[in-house]
Amino acid sequence: MKKLLILILAISLLTPVSADGVEYGQDAIGDPNAVWVMGASGFLYSDRIVFTAAHTADYFGDAGYLFAPGVKVGPANKKYMAQKILKAPTYRARVGTDNTRVDDFAIIILRESMPMRNSVQVASPADIESFIREKTPVEMVGYGLQNEAMRTDLQARYNNSPHKMTSTIVSGDDLRKYLAAYPGWHQPNQTILDFGIPNNEKIGSNCDGDSGSGFFVQKSNVRYYLGAAGGSQAGISNCNGSFNKFAPNGGMSGITPTHKFLALIKEAEDFVANEKKLEAIQEAARVAAELKAKQEADERVRVEAELKAKLEAEAKAEAELKAKQEADAKAAALKKTTITCVKGKLTKKVTAVKPKCPSGYKLKK
Repeated sequence: MKKLLILILAISLLTPVSADGVEYGQDAIGDPNAVWVMGASGFLYSDRIVFTAAHTADYFGDAGYLFAPGVKVGPANKKYMAQKILKAPTYRARVGTDNTRVDDFAIIILRESMPMRNSVQVASPADIESFIREKTPVEMVGYGLQNEAMRTDLQARYNNSPHKMTSTIVSGDDLRKYLAAYPGWHQPNQTILDFGIPNNEKIGSNCDGDSGSGFFVQKSNVRYYLGAAGGSQAGISNCNGSFNKFAPNGGMSGITPTHKFLALIKEAEDFVANEKKLEAIQEAARVAAELKAKQEADERVRVEAELKAKLEAEAKAEAELKAKQEADAKAAALKKTTITCVKGKLTKKVTAVKPKCPSGYKLKK
């Protein structure tokens, strides 16, 4: 128990303190894409590729692991290990008074496939323009803090489940208007991201533990991925310690569209495709080796069986010959013969097993 508490504490300490998470959200157990990433969150893009925030990947480390999509956090879950991590080459962490993370996007490539139950596409610029114009619902599912008690109740946090918020996406102009209404939150040199995602206590809001979760639009069985949570956030002082205060206009997440990183995604996809080819070659070699070993074992069994059968046949033939010889000898020993005996001019035939001439007679030669 002591070791478990130490592990939980270590995970909580590794969680980026400025990460975003879902509070006031809806339960989303079973979500096909939301994955737990060592105290933060990620989005399953394909069976081997998880999208997350670059600053979340900073805390991931070589020993980091993930859980399958939509599960409740717990030690009984299967652990999926990372094989490779790719960060946006233009990623920049917070610098000085600029509290925005630039191009906060990373890809975790898994060593083995996770169950993939739906189709995901990266939203194009045209898609995003359409979503803004039509005020299309935008969702985000993550493993962030859901109440104030979870800041200190490590057991509750270690048994967390995914939660969902539903909002919309707004333009960069609307994001700047929001920030302009609260000048104290926006430093003169602060970077403003491309788009904004409003959040509040009615639709759900970001909180610590959900950096790396993905904003997406659901259409039929396809999820259009917009971007990762974590680049910037304003107006959710409720999550920064008090859990009871929002800005009058709610909070606002700033995001960078992931279509900016298609080259990085292509690099990840090519890597995975090559790994799968190598795995297929290795699997074919393993199957061939097993087949050869089986054939050799079968051949040994066949040769040994034939030799055994031959030896048994020879032993049987030898035994039968010996038995015949013994029988013949016995039969010969019991066979009656006839001899001719003479006494002067008298002749007498005697038939017996071992015939002898009567007294006074001699065997006729």
